[in-house]
Amino acid sequence: MTKRITFFLNQGTILLLSWLLTLPLYAQKELPAVSLAQLTRPAGWQLVGSISPTADATSMRTQPGNTILTGSAEPLTLLTPTDDFRLRFDVLLSANADLVLTLPTGQAISFANTQDLARLTKAPGLWQTVDVWYKTGGTKGPALLEKLALNGVTVRESQTLNNTKLGPLTIMTKTGSVAIRNVGYRVMSPRTVAQWSGPVSYTIVEGGYVTSRDEARSKKVLKQDTTTLLTYEVSYGQPRQYSILFSGKLNALQAGDYQFELNRGGVGGVWIDGKEVIPTDHRELGQPSFGNATLTAGPHTVDVYFSRSWFRPGLGLFVSQAGTRPQALHALSSLPEPDPVAVVSVKPTTKAELVRSFVQLPGEKTKRTHSLSVGSPEGVHYTVDLNQMALLQAWKGDFADVTEMWYERGEPQLLSPMGVPVRLPAQSPLMVLTNDATAWPDSLGENVLQYKGLTVDKQGMPTMEYTLAGSTVTDAIRPEGNALVRTLSLKGSPDGTPYCRLAAGTSVDEVSKGVYAINDRSYFIRFDPKAKVKLRQNNGKQELLLPIDLKNGTGSVQYSIVF
Repeated sequence: MTKRITFFLNQGTILLLSWLLTLPLYAQKELPAVSLAQLTRPAGWQLVGSISPTADATSMRTQPGNTILTGSAEPLTLLTPTDDFRLRFDVLLSANADLVLTLPTGQAISFANTQDLARLTKAPGLWQTVDVWYKTGGTKGPALLEKLALNGVTVRESQTLNNTKLGPLTIMTKTGSVAIRNVGYRVMSPRTVAQWSGPVSYTIVEGGYVTSRDEARSKKVLKQDTTTLLTYEVSYGQPRQYSILFSGKLNALQAGDYQFELNRGGVGGVWIDGKEVIPTDHRELGQPSFGNATLTAGPHTVDVYFSRSWFRPGLGLFVSQAGTRPQALHALSSLPEPDPVAVVSVKPTTKAELVRSFVQLPGEKTKRTHSLSVGSPEGVHYTVDLNQMALLQAWKGDFADVTEMWYERGEPQLLSPMGVPVRLPAQSPLMVLTNDATAWPDSLGENVLQYKGLTVDKQGMPTMEYTLAGSTVTDAIRPEGNALVRTLSLKGSPDGTPYCRLAAGTSVDEVSKGVYAINDRSYFIRFDPKAKVKLRQNNGKQELLLPIDLKNGTGSVQYSIVF
């Protein structure tokens, strides 16, 4: 166990909040699907193909099919376990619904009446994800809720369950109705699936953070030898900056599909029989990469490349098959538990907190260097890219982890949301277009958009000002219930018609007049139902455009992001 100190910063004061015990849980990326048609459906549950809640989510319209289960008061058994397991499912709730998850040992967890779960729950009518890691009890000791996560945020961890009985895992709603889909389940047996058949050879070369294995092979060799298990500690006694090339024979105990998981602090990649299984890239510890391979029974050549980062070293490789826990192929000391570092967090109390930082979105290779994150006491937060005035992300729960900004040298200087964010279009919400068929630009230069500053109200919430194509814009984003309300006001005479792009995504579906569900009901966009919007296709996405009518040189648009 590792003790982790958590600090909250507010108005420059650091307060020690609590000691948290953390247990590393190494995840398998994919879970085999459970056929909903094969589950026993109690009265009140039905199998459907699609579900469309009304705008207020008080009722749900369905279409025939077999991909979604919907029901209410009667408990639905998802599984009756015989061993440790991991379970994941998507859930959608109607208005005022209270989802109750009952564990195999009988403990019932109410999502509406459990504080950490209630504040992370999405708005009614939106899909969200539940993750359960469970260790059975009996002769092996008491049962353990290893992890319960909602929308990617862990709310329970390493919780001992006193009851030793083993019954079904069920879900139900005390009030309202619920829909579930994408149920995945995997037994997590500790069975050994592969082992090194001999020593693992390694070559240490000069130079750290080398992003290519081929480039590393051309570097000066510092040491060559063998080791019994994969470990970065063979570098001890060498210069601080180094790269290591490992190669060994891994004996697969049976033919079948195998999953590999690489966890490292630096650059790393994995090859099996010469084929790249985990592509080489940079990750910090706790950000594993996954790859799959179909192997015959017997030995296979496994090559691992590792080039350490300065921040924190560590190297671990896991292997698993369906129904097994990930098995370590490295020495325990090679993948240390995180240091007991103070997690530096910003927590709004009576007023909003504003933090300027770098932000790097998933899939982007560069940091956004002019970002402003705003945390509200109401627990609804967001980040804006001030170069593009793009609302990048919004999230609920705790505000911001700024450890990578303020701990030691502050590298990589990134702010991280402490809840799972809803990702929003990363471009400017406003643009002057020739007509409504003109493509929306990916980015705007300073000759088109220029940030001018901000003012702060009595609650600490900012209103930003910038110029856009000959007009002056004020941009105010305010929390309101489970939504962010954005008000954009324009003044001036732009050369063309200004448009607001209300939404952009893989799917933009009308729920009712003025309400659209975005990206498979990940969030809603709400606006004046009288607004004359246009839904169009552009660069493989659906977009919702609204022309802004400037009367006497002024105009405005207001919409809400509900999540």
